[in-house]
Amino acid sequence: MFRSSVQYEILDLPLEEGGIEQGTIEGKYLISRAGKLVWITLILKHKPIIYAREVIKFLSKLFENQYEREIYDLYTHYHGDISIFKKDPYSRQSLDKIIEDLFHLYLTLPFKIGSIRGKKISAKSKKIINFAKILAHKTKGHFLLEKLFNEVYKAFKFENDQIADLIYGLVEKEVFLPLSQEKSKKGFPFHF
Repeated sequence: MFRSSVQYEILDLPLEEGGIEQGTIEGKYLISRAGKLVWITLILKHKPIIYAREVIKFLSKLFENQYEREIYDLYTHYHGDISIFKKDPYSRQSLDKIIEDLFHLYLTLPFKIGSIRGKKISAKSKKIINFAKILAHKTKGHFLLEKLFNEVYKAFKFENDQIADLIYGLVEKEVFLPLSQEKSKKGFPFHF
């Protein structure tokens, strides 16, 4: 779909470095940014927010800075083998790690509740944990952060920013654990 849209000029790619083009194809939203060497395109289910434009800018710059030599040699030395971007060399991050650091994709995964033993937890955070327990009970031990956010917002008079900070704090303290961490420990790696 995407390839043919570019090939048949249904979707325009930006021409100048730093340029951004947006479009829709079959109900999907696309944002493309031109770098020095590559175009990076996000394909989204929902209308993009300004944050997406900023993140694609950083992704483009980081990717090109870190992989400039590999990009130049991709179709000569590497024979089109894109697995070079997935490797985690000693001196730099893999593309998966760069994407995770910029987009925080793990926050969209199902979460489970970990231990609060030995962790300093505020009263408001405890209320959120209790809501998470209720959600987890309904869905066989896991819950989505977005659903938790919405339920807490409906039930309490917390501000959106405060709810987000409290939930993210519980993720950082490993009170809320993404299920992918558990799977990777059991030998089921999670890749983007």
